[in-house]
Amino acid sequence: MMFEPRRIHPIGIILNLISVIKSYVVPAVFLFFFGKNVDFNIYFILGAILLVTSVIVISILDWLKFTYRVEDGEVRIEHGIFVKKKRYIPIERIQTINISAGIIQQLFKLVKVQIETASGGIKAEAELIAVKRVDAESIEKAIASYKQEKAPVQIEEDGSVVKQLPTYKMTKKELLVAASTSSGVGVILSAIAAFFSQFEEFIPYEKIFDQFEFLTNASITVYISLVFIAFLITWIISVIGVILKYAHFTVIKDEKEIKISKGIFEKQQLSIPLSRIQAIRIVQNPIRQLLGYSTIHIETAGGSVGDNDTSTILFPVVSSKIVKSLLSEYLPDFEIQESLNVLPQKSKKRYVTRKLLIALIPVVLLSYYFMPWGLFSLIILPISLYWGYCTFKDAGWIIIDNQLNLRYRFISKTMVLIKRNKIQSIKGKTTYFQKRNQLQTVSISIKSGLIARQFTIKDMNELDVDEIMSWYI
Repeated sequence: MMFEPRRIHPIGIILNLISVIKSYVVPAVFLFFFGKNVDFNIYFILGAILLVTSVIVISILDWLKFTYRVEDGEVRIEHGIFVKKKRYIPIERIQTINISAGIIQQLFKLVKVQIETASGGIKAEAELIAVKRVDAESIEKAIASYKQEKAPVQIEEDGSVVKQLPTYKMTKKELLVAASTSSGVGVILSAIAAFFSQFEEFIPYEKIFDQFEFLTNASITVYISLVFIAFLITWIISVIGVILKYAHFTVIKDEKEIKISKGIFEKQQLSIPLSRIQAIRIVQNPIRQLLGYSTIHIETAGGSVGDNDTSTILFPVVSSKIVKSLLSEYLPDFEIQESLNVLPQKSKKRYVTRKLLIALIPVVLLSYYFMPWGLFSLIILPISLYWGYCTFKDAGWIIIDNQLNLRYRFISKTMVLIKRNKIQSIKGKTTYFQKRNQLQTVSISIKSGLIARQFTIKDMNELDVDEIMSWYI
């Protein structure tokens, strides 16, 4: 136990200052570009100096007054410059200890510790932005030791046996597959578009376009080549990002929780209590499905909105052949079964028609405005027909004792495993046209973070929906 109050590392002062500076970046940029007529007289400068000095002094005092310790079954934090505030967090309520290290923390061999409770919230219950790794591990050990003391003692018939904890380490081959088949290209393109949209007034587009004026008379081959090069560069950036994110990915499972660690520059460590797991998702995007790989996610309850971890990747990329054995080792309560109850044949027409209607819009527009090259977009139509057929063929469900398995596809093929006691609600919805064909849409909700997450299968036989409803009730 850590009984003596401790302060975070002095680097915490700098991290606090950086946080404050970030909040002033936008106003400062606005003032710089649009405040050209502002009279920067001596009083303005003195005011700015006073503001900066005050922020520095307050950050130092805040650091001096901030202490933490583990005592009497609680994590105790005291802080406050003028008004002393105390926050005592009972260890029984603590669900997750997240340990991460940004670039600044790594430079000084420090980590950031986030403590989350069952109630969840917008932010973590407590945050220690800069502590030594040995202190972070001491907090983890103190909390684990206290919980172990309070847990009922179980004695094996053949005496105490030390078992080796199941440990998974991502191989170089799996890391390469994850990087080369990720959907990061779209994310990077979206980020670039968002950046240019925010600063379009300050970017000299006319001068940039003048430099590429020679392309106005270029052939279609040149344009295709440039687009290919741009996507290749974006793909390479995406690959590097995924490698940095998932390098040294390790999963360790003990009796009560799963621990995940990953990253190079942004090292992260996440502990997930088994009791918080609400569902398992097994996802295959088209490329990974073709190569025979899957990604396994776990949906958890609680957590903070800022985490983005209520849906956590348990295994980034693994061979689909070993998914069943991995689940039996790490999450034996969940059972996977490939043979499912499929949708009725009368649903096929509805699935195919929906995808065809989605494709018709861009095809018509491209064919009309970019004649004759736009006619090449007609190839989208047979692709959409096949897409609709695949979404129909891959949809299905099955009940295995107290577990419901669902399978569906939008772009990626997804299998969801949900225990009955984790389901928040099941809803059946029928449109006029579905009713004529005795079909229904079923939606299953589970708790995920601060909000519910839904899994939906359209156009099921209404008798099948009734069976699922009866099973749940």
